[in-house]
Amino acid sequence: MNDQAHLKGRLRLSLPQTFEPWWDLLAAFQRRYPDIEIYLYTTERRVDLVEDGIDVALRVGAIVHEAMVARHLLSSRNILVASPQLVKRLGAPRHPDALHDLPCATWASRIDERARWKLGGHVVEPRAVLATNDYEHLCRRALRGDVVTELPPFLAAAPIREKRLVRLLPQYPLPEWSLNLLYPPHRHQSTIVRTYLDFCQSFLRKIVQACTV
Repeated sequence: MNDQAHLKGRLRLSLPQTFEPWWDLLAAFQRRYPDIEIYLYTTERRVDLVEDGIDVALRVGAIVHEAMVARHLLSSRNILVASPQLVKRLGAPRHPDALHDLPCATWASRIDERARWKLGGHVVEPRAVLATNDYEHLCRRALRGDVVTELPPFLAAAPIREKRLVRLLPQYPLPEWSLNLLYPPHRHQSTIVRTYLDFCQSFLRKIVQACTV
């Protein structure tokens, strides 16, 4: 066992809520480095890494904090889905405008935020019967046959493969988003932080496989 396996200390992390693949990554990381204590804060809020004492944040979307260092991991797109039962009952939309006639559920970071779906070159304000910042709940409602919704690939891929969900309007893709690890430049020299960054990069193949439709 090499010296890095004996690393000891504390690692303070921030993750988006319901980012399920990262739980497996963290478990594997602690199996390899059992003396590293992880303190984890899950939130959709864009935390201030310095003020909140975060070593590394997993960030979805554009990086706007120029004082931070970002390591790009992957780029992906959310997927528009519904259950086969809903499609059988109400029909599959052939154009984004047809979504106005279907019950939709949307992700929203604010309670009063109206969602807009950018589907290819079309912008649609869906008829949202539900808006929430919980992708797990959106997935459950889609699986129940209640709504059309958008899901990140790591939630949508398995139900699509198992035919519990169907992909809608694939010819009108949702925008691409990026996944990055963000950390303050002065923490780059930390052996624990550097080990975590490298581990995440090497574990990425399993995450990509989990996201493959």
